[in-house]
Amino acid sequence: MSSIQIQPVTSRRDLRAFVTFPWQVYRHDPNWVPPLISERLEYLDPARGPFYKHADVALFLARRGRETVGTLGAFVDHQRVEYFGQQEGGFGFFEVVEDYAVAGQLLDAACTWLRERNMAQMRGPTNFGDWDCPGVLVEETTCPPVMLEGHTPLYYKDFLEQYGMEKEQDTFAWRAFRSQIGEELENLPPELLRVADVARQAANVTIRKVRLEQWDEEIATARYLFNITLRHLPDYIPITEEEFLRLTGQIRPFLDPDLALFAESDGKVVGFCVAVPDINRVLIRLNGRLFPLNWLKINRYIHQIDVVSFKLMGVLEEYRRRGIDALLYLEAVKTVFDKGYAWLDGSLTSEFNPMVNLIAHRLGAERYKHYRLYKMDL
Repeated sequence: MSSIQIQPVTSRRDLRAFVTFPWQVYRHDPNWVPPLISERLEYLDPARGPFYKHADVALFLARRGRETVGTLGAFVDHQRVEYFGQQEGGFGFFEVVEDYAVAGQLLDAACTWLRERNMAQMRGPTNFGDWDCPGVLVEETTCPPVMLEGHTPLYYKDFLEQYGMEKEQDTFAWRAFRSQIGEELENLPPELLRVADVARQAANVTIRKVRLEQWDEEIATARYLFNITLRHLPDYIPITEEEFLRLTGQIRPFLDPDLALFAESDGKVVGFCVAVPDINRVLIRLNGRLFPLNWLKINRYIHQIDVVSFKLMGVLEEYRRRGIDALLYLEAVKTVFDKGYAWLDGSLTSEFNPMVNLIAHRLGAERYKHYRLYKMDL
């Protein structure tokens, strides 16, 4: 067997090999959702990808002879380093055939590259930001991931731990089917309904839909709420404007304004909840390509989506414990049911956010995916 060679991505041809390699790993996996090749090429292009504006990045290919057998990206997010005051680098886009020797050499390359930049720790995998497919699966799963969730073979966990990486944190995805909630919401905890009623009857609290004609202003408000309501999490770093625009730009073609809600108190936006028809139910049928024919099928595929994912939700700290979060959730769920969706997803929630996980459990949701982020000293 020929030896393994680790090579940096230095050309457009290398980058395409990097982006398309996962098709080899997941070719027999019906639950893998192929990313759009064109979008991934743009995201990993230093001239166009927003992450490159505040980070150094190196992409590596593992090859055995002429065959690509693994990929990995190493990066130093200078914004994160400055924010936390820690010399910590990251790795992501970690894909590898079932051969630990390949995984080990890719991780060696990442560690060497990060040490050369005076990093003291490495964490991951994340596809740059913690909001984009963080972690690897640590339990078997029987259905495809929803948008912004990862999907990996279980041997990735084994390889990372064999290499000496330790758990940093676990994250979870929750789901609830219509039958679990009840067509009239009768299976929801009575106290949730009471709290929402209190909030609904308060004259100074109203719920409104997103104003698509004021998209830029609404996105700026959503980003502000997104950052400020998550800042209590120990590893959270504020998302930049460009990265948030990329995220919401992906969501916008699928966005149902009836499921993007803002809570206002005395005319001030104090909370929001955005549930999105799951993009991955479309992507899984496109095999990474929009053209030449898939573009014509997308509208039909969108109308066949049967799951809604709760991705963005938060209430300003000074307005919590007033039932506003319960009211937002109930208004969204009622709309989801009226539109005929089969089930709801809530993801991802951190183990360091126990209240959210407790609420998901009390709402009758089941934890159906379990991911893990790793770290190690260099």
